[in-house]
Amino acid sequence: MKKLYTTIILIVLSIIVQGQNKLRSSINEYYDGANWVQSWGHNYEYDSNNNLISETYLNKSNGQWEIQDKTTYTYDANNKVILELGQEWNATTSMFENSYRDTYSYVNGKFSGQIAEIWNNSNWVNEWKIEISYGGNNLPSSYLSYEWDGLQWGLESQGTFDYNGNSRVASETSQDWRNSSWINSYKTIYTYNGNNKILNSRGANWDDFNNLWIENDRIDYELDLVGNRTVEINTYVYNNITSKNKTEYAYDGSSLMNDFAHPYKDKNGVDYLTEDFPHVNKLLTATNYYFNSNNSSYVINNRTTYNYNESIVLSTEIPEISESSLKIFPNPATSVLNLDFSVLDSVDKVIITDMTGKVVKQQQTSLSQINVENLVPGLYILEVSTGNKKTQTKFFKK
Repeated sequence: MKKLYTTIILIVLSIIVQGQNKLRSSINEYYDGANWVQSWGHNYEYDSNNNLISETYLNKSNGQWEIQDKTTYTYDANNKVILELGQEWNATTSMFENSYRDTYSYVNGKFSGQIAEIWNNSNWVNEWKIEISYGGNNLPSSYLSYEWDGLQWGLESQGTFDYNGNSRVASETSQDWRNSSWINSYKTIYTYNGNNKILNSRGANWDDFNNLWIENDRIDYELDLVGNRTVEINTYVYNNITSKNKTEYAYDGSSLMNDFAHPYKDKNGVDYLTEDFPHVNKLLTATNYYFNSNNSSYVINNRTTYNYNESIVLSTEIPEISESSLKIFPNPATSVLNLDFSVLDSVDKVIITDMTGKVVKQQQTSLSQINVENLVPGLYILEVSTGNKKTQTKFFKK
């Protein structure tokens, strides 16, 4: 009996541990002078490689959580993000509507560029793009950014990176394209400690009249003995007025952040080019303060609590079918995609969309096959609707 009891306890503990290996949500609260009041939050979802695949922003209104927008990510075989899609929730139609999308490109596994588009009149419209160049150290050496004028890409800015002896960015200098020439714009200088961890950054705008850099913002970091970022102080100067805010982080020193799926994973290989990954241990809270210049002290403003146990529950849940109920094969597909609906009572509609949101194929009945031979090779989303419920899954067309 004792052995059986022990076995049950071990199983329960195993389930609990497995259920807590992901950062599932974060909730922001503001301080009203006496109490913490929930205001907004995020839910996070991951794939089997612990890549963040969706981040849903929710707002709390009249005591109820409501969806505001959602960002989804698609990755290549190297776990590098290739598509970021932003959508806003339409409460009237109870559907997500396209807002923006960013497409990422790579050369020899290194991030080489990004194109940003916005959804306008049922079409994707170019907004800006950036191209990255690399030096002999295989680190980014410069970039060019462009803006879309409605007909073609035009130069907007350029930037260069300088590195210290430890291959960390020592400075970043940007210039704007004005009147057919490059004009200094902004510069950031980075300082590190003996362990090559960033301590501060200093940003300056270029003064055209006096031909010099004028510091206008700074970030200072404090670290604990294992390298966690414990304090971050941001200072800004605008029109000779200085403002400051501070963030303090709290951790569980008995757990490592790398043991959890979390939304701060480097998605393209250069997310942490100019700053360190800040959280060595399991992140618990981030508390924000603003600086009161009247009495020269920091005043608590808001805080974010990170939840590894459960997601935020909506006031009205969106009805969904479990993705495990939908089986498709082969994946990748060449000519025919087989669908197994055996566990579903009925199927009203099957829709295939490309990654722009454009419907490329649909059928009204639960046929067991869909011909995808004429689809352009790439990644697609297959959506199945039954009643007021729906589910989605992705497949590749070779």
